[in-house]
Amino acid sequence: MRFAESVRHFSRIFKDENMLREYKISEIEKLKIHGRRTACLDPLTLFWNGSGIEMNVRATVVKLRCYADYSVFEPWIDVLVEGVRYQKRPLEKGINEITIWQGNAGPGESDIPLRNIKIIRDTPAMAADGDTLIRIESVITDGTFEIVDEPGHRIEFIGDSITSGEGCMGPVCEQDWNSACFDAFDNYTYMTSQKLGADYEVFSQSGYGFMWSWYGNPKENMPSFYEEVCGLVPAGKACEIGAHEKYDFSLFEPDIVIINLGTNDAGAYSLSSHEAARDGGTYSESDYDAARSMGSDNIHYLNEKGEIPSEDVAALKNGAKAFLKKVREKRQGAIIIWAYGMLLQDSDIINIQMTNLLSAAVAEYSKQENDSKVYYHQLPPTLAGEFGSRSHPGHPAHKKAAESLVKKIEAILGVR
Repeated sequence: MRFAESVRHFSRIFKDENMLREYKISEIEKLKIHGRRTACLDPLTLFWNGSGIEMNVRATVVKLRCYADYSVFEPWIDVLVEGVRYQKRPLEKGINEITIWQGNAGPGESDIPLRNIKIIRDTPAMAADGDTLIRIESVITDGTFEIVDEPGHRIEFIGDSITSGEGCMGPVCEQDWNSACFDAFDNYTYMTSQKLGADYEVFSQSGYGFMWSWYGNPKENMPSFYEEVCGLVPAGKACEIGAHEKYDFSLFEPDIVIINLGTNDAGAYSLSSHEAARDGGTYSESDYDAARSMGSDNIHYLNEKGEIPSEDVAALKNGAKAFLKKVREKRQGAIIIWAYGMLLQDSDIINIQMTNLLSAAVAEYSKQENDSKVYYHQLPPTLAGEFGSRSHPGHPAHKKAAESLVKKIEAILGVR
C-alpha cells in the first residue's frame, strides 16, 4: 500500500506540470537577495561567493532556471534547505534548469510544510576569468511564498582565499587550483553568520592583500576595488553586465564588518620565494617563478635579520589605516573588526611582525580618527590536522575561526 500510495502521489505531481508557474526575480516580493549586485534583477547576476537568493516557500516543486558561462573556471552553486546542504553542483554553459525541491505531497494539500530554501554561489569571483557568470533567470514552482525573517545582524566579510573558501573542499593531498576546491558553506563566513542569525555578503579574492598580492603585485589589492560591484574581474562577459559599475552600498548596510586581510601581504616575503631568487629561480614551483610568469617581480625582501624592513612596516601600517578609513566612509555605523592569523607564514618573525603592525594600525586609526568602533582580533591558527586542500584551512579551522569571531563579536556587543 505504501508503494502504491507513493506512485499515486508522484503520478499526480508529474501530471500537474501545468500548475507550475514561472516567476522572474522581480516578481517575487517576498524573496531575499544576498550579495553584492547591480540594480538589475531580471536576470539577477551572482558575482561573489555566498551571493544568491533565499525564499520561504510552501510547495511541492521548486525549480531554478539560470544561465552560466565561463572560459576557464566553471561556476558552482549550493542548494540549502532549512540550513542543510542538499546540493553542491557545477553549472553547465548556457541555460540550466535545476530541480531544487521535489516533494511527495500533492499540489494544494494543506499539510505541505513551509521550507526555507537558499541557492548561493559557491565559487568566488574569478580574477583570471572575466567570463565566469551565474545569472538567475527565474524560479518555477507550484507553491506560494512567505516572508523571510529579518536577520539579527548584517555582516560584510572582506578577505582573500580564506574568505573565498579555497581549500574547504577536496582531499588534503589535492593541490590543483580549480573551481571545486572552493566552498561557501563549510566556510567561516557562513558559520559565523549562522551562529549570529545574520545575513552576510562577501568581498574576497584568492591571492590578494590589502597592499599587494602573495607574489608582491601592488595592483592586486582589495581596497582598490572596494567601491565597485566586482571590479577585479578582467574584461569579459561579467564586465559587460555591470561588474565594474559603482556599487550601491545602500543595498546592504551591515552593522558588522570583518576584514580578514594580511596573509598574502606577508606571503610576499616568504623565505622560499627569496631563496629561489638568490639561486637564480631554480625552484620551478616557487612563488618567485610564479611572480615572474605573471609579469611582476617580487620586490619585497626581508632584511639581514629576517625581518620585514622598517619602511615596509610603515607602508603596511599606513595601508591598513587607509583601508579602515575607506570602509568607515561607506559603513559609518558598523563595528569594524580586523581579523588575522588563520594561515601563518613559515617565519615566526614575520608572524609576530604582522600581528604587531596590524594591531598597531587599528589602535592608531582608532585614536587618530576618534573611532571607538574598530577592533583587532587574533584568529586561531590552522594546526596540523586542520588543513583542507591547496594547503589552506579546512573545515575544522573554519569552524574554530567562526567560534572565535562569534565570541569576539558577542563580547563587543555585551552579549552574555
